[in-house]
Amino acid sequence: MAAWHNWCFVDRIGGLIWRMAPNLEPHTVTNSPDILCIGDLDVDLFISLPAIPGFDQKVSGKHLGQKPGGMSANAAVAMTRLGRPARLLAAVGDDHAGEEALKQLAAVGVDTGFIAVRPGSKTFMCVILVSPSGEKSLIRLETDAYLPRPGDIIPAVLRGIKHMHLTYGNAALTLHALEMANEHGIRTSLDLEPPDIRRAPEHLTRMLGLVDTLFLNSEAFDAASEVLGGVLSTNLLRPGGEIIVTMGAAGCRRLFGNDLIEVPGFKVDAVDTTGAGDCFAGAYLASRRTDADPRDALIFANAAAALATLDFGAQAALPERGAVETLLRDNHQPRSNTITESINA
Repeated sequence: MAAWHNWCFVDRIGGLIWRMAPNLEPHTVTNSPDILCIGDLDVDLFISLPAIPGFDQKVSGKHLGQKPGGMSANAAVAMTRLGRPARLLAAVGDDHAGEEALKQLAAVGVDTGFIAVRPGSKTFMCVILVSPSGEKSLIRLETDAYLPRPGDIIPAVLRGIKHMHLTYGNAALTLHALEMANEHGIRTSLDLEPPDIRRAPEHLTRMLGLVDTLFLNSEAFDAASEVLGGVLSTNLLRPGGEIIVTMGAAGCRRLFGNDLIEVPGFKVDAVDTTGAGDCFAGAYLASRRTDADPRDALIFANAAAALATLDFGAQAALPERGAVETLLRDNHQPRSNTITESINA
C-alpha cells in the first residue's frame, strides 16, 4: 500500500496551525467515513494500584505507561477496527503527546483530517488508576485542547456523513453539533456519563430532543431520571429514538418505546475496563449502520466490549472484527455478518 499523508485542518483565526503527520500505513478500509465522532482525544497515564487510596492514604503503584484515549477517539478507533471507517473531530495540543496521538489514530485508519492542533496548549491528559480487578478511577487534566469548538464544525467535516456520534464535553459544543446534524439530516447518538448530566441539567431535555440513540450506563440512567423528575423515556428523544443502557459485565438493555431487550454480557478475565463502554458504543453503531437487527447488534457490541478489557489502555485491546466473531462463535451467539457483507459489497 502506498504511503499517505494526513493533514490536520487549521485556521489561523481560530488559533490553530497547519500540521502534516508523517507517512503512515493505515489499516485497510474500503469506504469513505460515513460516521463522525465529535469529542475528546487524550493521552491516558495508567497506574496499577493494589487498592484505590482514600484521603490521607498512601499506596505504592506501578506505572503502566501512556497510551492514547478519549471517549470519542476510542469509539472512532473501535468502529474503524471493526471495518466501519470513522472520522474524528477533536483537538490536541501543539506538543509531542498530541503528535503521537495523531500518528496512532492515523495508523489505525481513523480520518484525522479535521483534528485541531492548538498552539501553545498541552494535550488533554487523563490519569487512570487501575485496581487488581480491572476497575478504574479517572482524574481528568483538562487543557485548552480538551475539546473541539463549535466553530470547528465546518461544512467539510460533515461531507459524506450519515451518522454523528457525540460524547458530551460541554453544552455549547454538544447542542451546536446536534443542531447541525438535524439541519443536515444526519442521525445522531450521544454518550452521557453521570457528571455530564449533573453539570448541565438545564440543557438535558433540549439535547435529548435532538438525539436518535442515547448511550448511558446504569448510574447515568438513574441520574438522568432524577434530573428529569421521572423515569428516562424514549419519548424525550427524536421520533423512533432508542436508549441503550450498559451494565458492565452484566450486559446491556435497549429501550425502544414500550419494548425492552436485555442481553447478557460475556465472561472474560478483565485486565482494564477503560474504554469498554466507548468500544460498546462504537461496535453497536457500526453494526446498526449496516441495518443489523438490534438484538444482534447488542450481542456484537457486548462481545467487542468484553474483548476490549483484556489489555491495559483504552485503545490497546479494541478488537478487530474477526476476534469478535470468534468470541461469538465460541459462545454460540449469532455472528453479526451484516457488517462483513456491507463493507465487502
